[in-house]
Amino acid sequence: MIQVLRVEGWKSQRVTSVTFYKCPLCGDCYDLLTPDQKGLAQCFACNKSSPETTFDRIKKKTVIAGCAHCGTEVPFVPSTMGIIGPMCSDFACSNYVAVCYGEAFLEPSTVLDTRWNPGLQSRARRVAAGLLFARCRSKKDQTVLQLLQVLAKQDDPRFKFGDSNEFRSALCFDARRRKYLGFVIWTESKTAVLRQLFVVRDERRKGIASKMVKFWIENYAKPLGERFGIEGPNEAALKLHVKLGHIKIRGSDAIGVKCHFVPTF
Repeated sequence: MIQVLRVEGWKSQRVTSVTFYKCPLCGDCYDLLTPDQKGLAQCFACNKSSPETTFDRIKKKTVIAGCAHCGTEVPFVPSTMGIIGPMCSDFACSNYVAVCYGEAFLEPSTVLDTRWNPGLQSRARRVAAGLLFARCRSKKDQTVLQLLQVLAKQDDPRFKFGDSNEFRSALCFDARRRKYLGFVIWTESKTAVLRQLFVVRDERRKGIASKMVKFWIENYAKPLGERFGIEGPNEAALKLHVKLGHIKIRGSDAIGVKCHFVPTF
């Protein structure tokens, strides 16, 4: 069964006491304890095992949110944390009920409103009317990017989260509508390699992807060389690059004209 991630947030919140287990060796606390058949439990912090009975039980005040998709109660504790924040434990739901930013837990809709990240617009470059392009440089930029990557994985499970130290990225948005339209992720070495391209679902078939790619090529790929790389394009990406003249299709083969294909990063 393929996991489909969601970012629908919460429908309710309350605060209650949750049991944590304090490691007798390092003193760290975690909300889960999984003893083996010998009654030994491993600490998630120091990775050392101790008898289950030696872990002190401690009550901590914790936020519990009702999942907006399925209604399951999700405590904001370490065991529910995913890439961007606490996630519903129901695999069939897999909804992120909140986004972590520092010590705060935010509604996904808050993060997806460009007003949450006002510094981005001052760094943005105009691509076309209603389309701005801004390099990801701040922690807020990366938080927005990761949230958009969750949306990307809804369409194509091959989309992945990577180390921001290993790639370059940019957010594309419409400041007037306060809406993010997509993102571009690439790497630079001898040539630039387009790793990921994404446009949010309700903004497709408007020419946005073409404009994003053309802008990226002119400003980031061409300064390194006339040809650029493409990583594992899906069917939609292949059609786009054929339309732009970067690829030709011969039978069942895709042939690079102005680009070359590279292995998955």
